[in-house]
Amino acid sequence: MNILPSPSVVDLSGDPHIFPHTGITLATRILADRVNWLAVVDQLLPWDPVRARIAPSIVLLTLIMNVLTQHNPLYHVELWAESLPLPILWGEGINAHQFNDDALGRVLEDLAEHGRALLATLGPRMRAVQDAGPTMLHTDTTAFALFGDYPNQDTGPTAPVELTWGHSKDHRPDLRQIMAGLTVDGTGCVMGGTMLSGNTSDRAWHPVWLEQLEGDFPDDFWKESDYIADSALIAEAALSQIRALGMHWLGRLPATFGLCDRLKDQAWTAADAWHDLGALAAKKTGAPATYRVQTFDTTLYDHPARAFVYHSSALDKKKEHTLEREIAREAQTVEKTAKKLAKQVFHCVEDAAAASNRQVQAAHIRWHLVTPRIETRVVPVRTRGRQKAGIEPETITEYTVQWHWTVPTADCVQHERERRSTFVLITSHMTLDAETALRAYKAQDQDEQGFRWMKSPIHLTAFFLEKPARVTGLGYVLLLALQFARFMRAVVRQAMVDQPPLELPDHRTITRPSDTVILDALRTLWVERRTVGDTVWYQWTHVKPHVWRILEMLQIPIQHGFQWDPSG
Repeated sequence: MNILPSPSVVDLSGDPHIFPHTGITLATRILADRVNWLAVVDQLLPWDPVRARIAPSIVLLTLIMNVLTQHNPLYHVELWAESLPLPILWGEGINAHQFNDDALGRVLEDLAEHGRALLATLGPRMRAVQDAGPTMLHTDTTAFALFGDYPNQDTGPTAPVELTWGHSKDHRPDLRQIMAGLTVDGTGCVMGGTMLSGNTSDRAWHPVWLEQLEGDFPDDFWKESDYIADSALIAEAALSQIRALGMHWLGRLPATFGLCDRLKDQAWTAADAWHDLGALAAKKTGAPATYRVQTFDTTLYDHPARAFVYHSSALDKKKEHTLEREIAREAQTVEKTAKKLAKQVFHCVEDAAAASNRQVQAAHIRWHLVTPRIETRVVPVRTRGRQKAGIEPETITEYTVQWHWTVPTADCVQHERERRSTFVLITSHMTLDAETALRAYKAQDQDEQGFRWMKSPIHLTAFFLEKPARVTGLGYVLLLALQFARFMRAVVRQAMVDQPPLELPDHRTITRPSDTVILDALRTLWVERRTVGDTVWYQWTHVKPHVWRILEMLQIPIQHGFQWDPSG
């Protein structure tokens, strides 16, 4: 796309045609050209010019613009496109009616099969624009709840994605769902992504995803990279796959592993060996969390590994309240069980003792020391009629159980509090230091932030689609939209290095703008179209100072008047 600035002598006065809120669409179009986005899409997605006169790349990028600007149900995209300056986006000959249901449906169905390859092809191109060096790759999954029955689950032979029930991260186990997997680099840019069946297990998915990434990216992409994920990564199959790629890995050691308990025991046994890391980030309000650490070289699945046992002051406070609630709930359980057990009558000591043991195990008593005491009493046997004089009444011995318990000691509670305020990171990178490992793992939140962005009602109201293939395709549209938003953010942040903070209209100053801040700023931009003789000129309007800086950092021309040549 060529930007042709207007001569200064041209008078752009007169009644204009206004295109409101078009900053995001034009910025997306310019950035797409920077990575040759349209050509990549048209090469990967099938296109039959006989059935569709408009290229799939144009339809798809318009859908992404729609998501980034203000998401509408798909049957409103055609109406929304009427408000766009289509001639400067796509040239003459493209009209809003070409973004109809048929065109959108074809692209969504094609994305169901080719979306993963598209994300993996575009990700490194966007990363190359930033001139980024060795990177950390962060991977995570999320789920989207779906409303509807979806009786036909076949989404195609090459990309079967089942819309079904599974572990609901949206806390809606009553609804079917579809899942998304995402891999981002250290700056948060999307390197790869895929849509998954709703019941996909993270632990089983990692080896499959790593194998797919190996096929999607060239061999040199993996050099000097670390693969980072949560505790679901720590499984023999996934770690073996990472070693085969020549990468290192970093993850959180699950608390269910015996190695995790042993490492924590070693750390608290050597209480004077902690190394203070201090606070890793500043907070505007309140005191930031501080960390201390102990490092251990160990083995995992018969391979060398380095483990870091961290103690967090913030985690200590959170876990302390949780521990207090657990002890209080257990006290109520013990008292309730003791009263119930005291009402039961047994006819031998063995039965009474066995019943007491069963209740202790069923109540999962951990903190209170329960001491059962078996009491006996002799009671007469009731007979019919009056007892004859001079005859001793027949008696039986009954047994009851009385519980006596003591609360946990302060030392016991403190010991557990210390254990709970620690967590263990483990890596195959034997030269990695504790602070770098923690910072890298905390950057895993880049995935979570991306998922929250995708699932925000601003971008996604609901999946108003019937065919499972189109549901899958819409998931890929959201991933591609996130990839664009993160690309914008990375370009702006890189340009802001050693530059003054960005001053927002609400008197905030920021040094690392989020994708939401950038999109909100671009959303305020309008474009005016004016005709001078036989020539059509366009110009930005409503350009506030902070928006002006963002346009400069995105390298988007800000001439007051310009011509647009979409074929450039």
